[in-house]
Amino acid sequence: MNELSLRDLRGSGLSTPFVVTVVLAAAAILWVAPKAAQGDYRDLLVAFIILQSLWIVLFWRMGVYFFMFYVVVEGFLINYFDGLSALNLAKDVFVALLFLSIAVVLILKRRAPFPRLGWVLPFAGFALYYCAEVFNPNLPTILVGLVGIRVTLFYCLLTPVAYWFFDSSERVVHFFLFMVALSIPVAAFGIVQYFKGPEWMIGISPGFARAVFYAYWRDSLSGPGAFRTFSTFVHTGAFSQYLALMMLVTGALWGLYRQQLQRLVIGVVLLVQFFALLTTGGRASFLIFFICVVLWWFFQRGTMRLAPVLVLLPVFFYAATLMLGSSFENRFSTLLDADQMKERNAPLVMGFASENVKEDLTGLGAGYATVAARHVGETPYNVATTDNGLAKIRHETGIPGLILYVIFLVSFGVTCARQAFHVPDARVRWFATPVAAFIVMNLVLVPLGTPFDVMPTNIYLWFFAGFLGRATTLNPPEDFRYSQESLA
Repeated sequence: MNELSLRDLRGSGLSTPFVVTVVLAAAAILWVAPKAAQGDYRDLLVAFIILQSLWIVLFWRMGVYFFMFYVVVEGFLINYFDGLSALNLAKDVFVALLFLSIAVVLILKRRAPFPRLGWVLPFAGFALYYCAEVFNPNLPTILVGLVGIRVTLFYCLLTPVAYWFFDSSERVVHFFLFMVALSIPVAAFGIVQYFKGPEWMIGISPGFARAVFYAYWRDSLSGPGAFRTFSTFVHTGAFSQYLALMMLVTGALWGLYRQQLQRLVIGVVLLVQFFALLTTGGRASFLIFFICVVLWWFFQRGTMRLAPVLVLLPVFFYAATLMLGSSFENRFSTLLDADQMKERNAPLVMGFASENVKEDLTGLGAGYATVAARHVGETPYNVATTDNGLAKIRHETGIPGLILYVIFLVSFGVTCARQAFHVPDARVRWFATPVAAFIVMNLVLVPLGTPFDVMPTNIYLWFFAGFLGRATTLNPPEDFRYSQESLA
């Protein structure tokens, strides 16, 4: 049984990374101590990024775990070191290094199978057209187009990374156990954040002031308010989306493990995540979670093993709202208010339709409506957020690009759904089906949001698309085969 083994890369198990870690740690301590004493934390952060990059190059499998850790803490670092804009590019460096390191190692060993995914060709067609829009004369600078490529296309490199990373059923189980374990302190920090209050966060660093400002919610101009937590993420929406996904993965553990003590621990973890989700005040993520559960049940062919979890969640919700106070009870009371949902969401769709007929059929250029591009060149559409994913692509690529994008989205969703039904290993299927539900749900909501542009959702969409492609090729090991019927 090979857990985090790097034997396929170095032929010496965990001994090589252990030795390297000890050497680097010893050198780092000698350098870190005086820096920490002087309060020079920015240099420490740069050193951390350099060391992580080196680790990824040397030990790429372990680098995937470190990258997933960084994705979770990136928002905290961005808020803490407010003004250090280079931090926004750190994960891009990690993604490129992961892809190049894995590709070079596996190609040299002739062990790099090409992911055969049904959506690759539609995506390639859209990507080529989108890249051509970098040279659109409407762009204030070509840098805007390059940022558009980075946000819209670049993270697709995580799909082959995931495809190559998940080389066995055991690797799948260990990875998702790691993700659930990582979510525990993140969720707990969000809960502590709620009870400590926004002043506590600003006391940690003045850089949190802006995040706190956008996180504070009022049901009216003069009514009571509530602090919507964001934990280690840039904003509360990213935190709530992360929790919705992690609750699905934790629920998969409930279906996978059957011993009473194991299920007790899983239930406690699920309760912590659920409570943290409520502290975010994320009504959309709350609703998305339950819809994803329905999709998940469909992909699992109607299994009843998740029924106890679904019974407990309403009890958790009632108990949590009592502890959180009336403000959150008021916020979630409008969750299924059809009139409010129509008032909030209809303008997104109708605005897209009205703007659709006004603009140039060929679009305004890649990045023109991408919020991140405002740092290199402001446009009327990237200064203010475009919450409609179809509208964003329509603004940037025109009607031809929009058609290609819709074809890609449909093929992406259909492929992921089909793959969820064709996973041979029952253990792997327990994780493939919830992430497929998460992907499909986010694709359905593209007219009301921009999931491919928002961290960490965009990372997980591309990465788990690669995992789903690989999951269909993973068969149960001969020496450790579960009963397919008992885990179905």
